[in-house]
Amino acid sequence: MVTLTIDGRSVTVPRGTLVVEAARQLGIEIPIFCYYERMVPVGACRMCLVEIEKMPRLQTACTTPVADGMVVNTGTPAVVQARKAILEFLLINHPLDCPICDKGGECPLQDNTFKYGPAVSNYADVKRHFVKPIRLSKYIVLDRERCIMCTRCVRFCREIAGDESLTFVNRGTWSEVGVLQGRVFDSPFSGNTIDLCVVGALTSALYRFRSRPWDLCPTPSVCTRCSVGCNVNYDMRTEGVLRKQAIQRVSPRTNEDVNEPWLCDRGRFEYNFVNSPERLTTPLVRRNGKLVPATLAEALTELGQRWRELHETYGSMASGGLAAPNRSNEELYLFQKLFRVVLGTNNVDHRLDGAAVTLPLASWTQASIADLERATCVVLIDADPLVEQPVLDLRLKKAARRGVRLIVIGQREIDLVDYNALWLNVGRGRIPDLLRQLAAEISIGSNGTNNNSEVGMRNAELGARRGASLQWAQRLGVRSEFAAEAVHLLGVTEPVVVLYRLDIEGKQDGDELRESMQELIAARGESPTGVMGLVPDANSWGALELGVLPDLLPGRRGLQDFAIRAELMQLWRESVPAEPGRSFRQMLCGPQPPVRAVYVLHRDPVGERPYDPELRRAIHDLDLLVVQDLFFTPTAELAHVVLPGVSFAELEGTLTSVEHRVQRLRRAMESPAEITEDWRQICAVARELGGSFRYESPEEVLAEIGQAVEGYAGASYVALGELGLTWRELEELRRSCAPVSEGRAAGDGESVT
Repeated sequence: MVTLTIDGRSVTVPRGTLVVEAARQLGIEIPIFCYYERMVPVGACRMCLVEIEKMPRLQTACTTPVADGMVVNTGTPAVVQARKAILEFLLINHPLDCPICDKGGECPLQDNTFKYGPAVSNYADVKRHFVKPIRLSKYIVLDRERCIMCTRCVRFCREIAGDESLTFVNRGTWSEVGVLQGRVFDSPFSGNTIDLCVVGALTSALYRFRSRPWDLCPTPSVCTRCSVGCNVNYDMRTEGVLRKQAIQRVSPRTNEDVNEPWLCDRGRFEYNFVNSPERLTTPLVRRNGKLVPATLAEALTELGQRWRELHETYGSMASGGLAAPNRSNEELYLFQKLFRVVLGTNNVDHRLDGAAVTLPLASWTQASIADLERATCVVLIDADPLVEQPVLDLRLKKAARRGVRLIVIGQREIDLVDYNALWLNVGRGRIPDLLRQLAAEISIGSNGTNNNSEVGMRNAELGARRGASLQWAQRLGVRSEFAAEAVHLLGVTEPVVVLYRLDIEGKQDGDELRESMQELIAARGESPTGVMGLVPDANSWGALELGVLPDLLPGRRGLQDFAIRAELMQLWRESVPAEPGRSFRQMLCGPQPPVRAVYVLHRDPVGERPYDPELRRAIHDLDLLVVQDLFFTPTAELAHVVLPGVSFAELEGTLTSVEHRVQRLRRAMESPAEITEDWRQICAVARELGGSFRYESPEEVLAEIGQAVEGYAGASYVALGELGLTWRELEELRRSCAPVSEGRAAGDGESVT
């Protein structure tokens, strides 16, 4: 530790801390432009100049590490004059765009000019002008006249995102930020440069001229575009004569355990459908072959009458349901309960094509996102996070830069191959064989055991000796030296995290992959191994855990065990069917007689499978099709009853992320007056069919989920707070039985590392 004095106040910080960070700990503001704590400091803007005793000239606080006994002054006349000079220099060519600039009101250059800048400019010549705005991509607009060359945006692309799509063009005083000729700014994380830009040179094309920051009302929530569970703010504004609420922008909300301050472009920019005038606002009922508007009561009556007749005529197995895996835990739980308790069938699914899905073993340790950086080795099996979980890709790149070794197993040459990685290039069907061979080699090297003392005795020489006989590597088409190093890393390093693509649709032999993964984990013995099953949608894990599957009850428990069904019967006070249900495709196109009535919740099987005429024909031939959705989709066109749904921005509930973190979705805007919340509509359908769904709030549903599924026990909206809790943390909470306040920080649970 190092003790220094800043403006007469003493502070003790770790060795290597920069002066600017030491000042922050004392609450002393040192103005900055180019500095950002998550990137390498460059000292480009000179705004952070301070006076340090025994140094002959002013120093940049963002590049100067602290030293014991150092004395720093941040407000001497020389420092004040230097700041004024820097700002005057930066403003020479900067346009007076503040009244029309999207950054106005949250602009560091604007704020620092008011605080530290000169009152009058001495510059009398014509300012430099550029063609503007320049459309760098679908989402990003560049105004070169505003740019002060702080380099934040380019450094983000190089250091954090790992691409060169945004760069410097020209040299010297003619240097500019831009893209190379013939290219576009196609980074999947391009929107983060908008947040990093300190002057409004890079702005959002969607947010351009839409609002002022002081007119926005941010609502903390969770992104629903993938399974990572990034924390976001939905910035709302009431506009127009009708005072209609609308999302103006989506901005990242820092959660160090999940997304840090980053957000992918999918989560940041794909929100306009919420504000679309084409959304459904009233129920529709088919009469005389046409869908016509109706009240909710009329739609429910029509639905109930038809469904009861079909149920009485054809039995419980004639009904089926399909739910979207991006809906809330509460909605999904009620949906599966509707079919099991009210209709007496397990015909419920969240997948279009799924057969039996192979889930992780209960004995495996669930890894967290934060564990990726604490591990010494991360194994990716048939996964491409950049495509399906983009922000997870950023966390893995960060881990690799810090020295974590990556082992990429699969046929795709993903971008992570270039990051301190071993690429074991094998086809999907040969991955189980590869894992078994790795497990066998590790077991040979550890003589069947793997305790800490033996791990310490193993070394690279042992790995190299093994590698000489790795004939199986050649048979599988894997480079022998890579296979040898992988055996060494998995045999001697601890801890390890394994990420694998969980085949939700059941198209591959999941049992074989799971067995081979278990062999690999067992070969590592007592060395900690965390596992994370990568799923595609925002609440895929919620759908799996809450039993939106034809062969599993809530808690991933089997149908055949009477004790399990009896437990749920006691909770639900209704019988639970034991006969396995059918997957959605089997309901319609399987060898058994097709179902007669289907309830589709926020999915569009016809639109999602346009190449499948058999599926479309089967849906068209249904006696009753109920569709609950935001838009009049191709599936809704075939429906007998259409119910308008609410979007993620109008929803209260929870989601379960890829790391089993339960987080709150908060309502950011009111839905149109004619639309009832989805969970209430599911309850209304259940009551119309004879059920007794009498829930008063989604939090009441969450409390019942906690009784049905052990992992959710203890979860409440207050306990989850703003950052959410992983199942591991919920377990710690249950053990401690300590009250949790609204602002509790996540991340205090036990780690696999």
